[in-house]
Amino acid sequence: MLSTVPLFRSRSIPFPAQFSALLALLLGASIASGCSSGMPMSMVPPPPPGPTTVPLLLSSTANDKLVQFQLSIVSITLTDKSGHSVPLYSNANLGPGAVGATEFMHLNGVSEPLVTASIPQGTYSMASVIVGFCDFTNAFDDSMGGLTISTYAEGLCGQGTGNTTVNLPSPIAISSSPMALSLNLQVPQSYTLNGMGASATYTISPVFTLSPVPISSRPANNQNGKVTGINAQITSINTSGNGFIVKTGDGFSLNVKSDNNTVYQGVAGFSTLAAGTLVNMDLAIQPDASLLATRIEVDDLAAPSTTIGPLQSPTSNPGQFVTFLLEGVGCTTYPSPSLRCDGLLAYDTKTIFSVSGQLGNLQSLPFAASFSGASFFPGQNISVFSAGLPASGSFATASTITLAPQSLNGTVTAVSTIGAFNVYTVALAGYDLIPILQVSLAPANRLPSPGTVVVYADANTQLLNSTSIGIGSVLRFRGLLFNDNGSLRMDCAQINDGVPE
Repeated sequence: MLSTVPLFRSRSIPFPAQFSALLALLLGASIASGCSSGMPMSMVPPPPPGPTTVPLLLSSTANDKLVQFQLSIVSITLTDKSGHSVPLYSNANLGPGAVGATEFMHLNGVSEPLVTASIPQGTYSMASVIVGFCDFTNAFDDSMGGLTISTYAEGLCGQGTGNTTVNLPSPIAISSSPMALSLNLQVPQSYTLNGMGASATYTISPVFTLSPVPISSRPANNQNGKVTGINAQITSINTSGNGFIVKTGDGFSLNVKSDNNTVYQGVAGFSTLAAGTLVNMDLAIQPDASLLATRIEVDDLAAPSTTIGPLQSPTSNPGQFVTFLLEGVGCTTYPSPSLRCDGLLAYDTKTIFSVSGQLGNLQSLPFAASFSGASFFPGQNISVFSAGLPASGSFATASTITLAPQSLNGTVTAVSTIGAFNVYTVALAGYDLIPILQVSLAPANRLPSPGTVVVYADANTQLLNSTSIGIGSVLRFRGLLFNDNGSLRMDCAQINDGVPE
């Protein structure tokens, strides 16, 4: 007789094993019920993330219609999506020349640290900037062939409200990743001006863009954590840590450190620095938000003050000249002046003429890059070092005059190459300061082509423009501007997208 084959099979578990399995199940249930007074370990939320230290940078975007744009920042606040606000900066000093009175035209395309803030991690969708007084300066050729320079001011910006517009291209996510924030003044959108001189009508309503800046491990420009050309005066030295505190021309204090890779120009090294020394620095933002000096330039070790801005015009007296004062370092004008920095200056046979060390390729340029009392011209940006003057007095005699970088907005009319350089011929707008100031000169001293600049860019030039460069491109070029026997030539450090003219 054949046996039947079962359709399925079962396996018996010996009694001891069944008991052990049941016991384990009961114990697990008992442990779970015993924890009913608290939350299971797997459900305990992690602690909230701590705040992130974030440097706040000031910058601007402008064409060349204005010489100067100044405003006093009262407060800066971030607001998250739930409506919770975080203060980033506050300042009660609102008068002209006070701390927080920032001049923005010298920041066209570059940045300057304002403050380092501790910001809770999260996503922020709004920002508010309250401002105090503001003013701007413009230069015109008047109908009589003369020069008109006018400053238009409001006691309180925003037509007496102090309010501004702050645009965020996208919500700002603050995380543990190293970052900075850039507060960029959109100059053309921040004012209106109709007419010129005393009969002009105007408004001032600042418009800012606030955006995050990722910090690179090797920052090269202000879009990834490097700020260049910061003019400041050392206020104290930390010899044990190779660090120091400086005060910028806008009155902001920065804590700076140096290391073995810091490049020194004009002095032997860190040991030469002292309280009172005037410096020009390049700074790299570190992952912990500290500021590391990658370059420290000292052009005049003995001078107590310097004024920075474009040369306005020579006077009728030989050697005397006037500058537009965009930055004053080492001078105090508010609330009570002690060293005057007002742009009334002079040079003599003892004055030293030098070129900023921000660009290191002068010897390789395809033209003779020289700077002297015979070649500097109205519209050229200079740093003038002097002993300063009391609140009232005559012209201050310069001990050193240094050619400094400047930004120009213009249209490319020709493109070529010379050796390792890309060469761009750039047409300046008719309202640019350089051609405008020519009317104040005697005909024999005027530049032959003040509206044309030849720009030289090499492999070290930071290309921050978003599209390729060709004829018709409107761009902002920043670099050292030379007078080469009547022709204007720029050794270019950086190229940004231009601003419509």
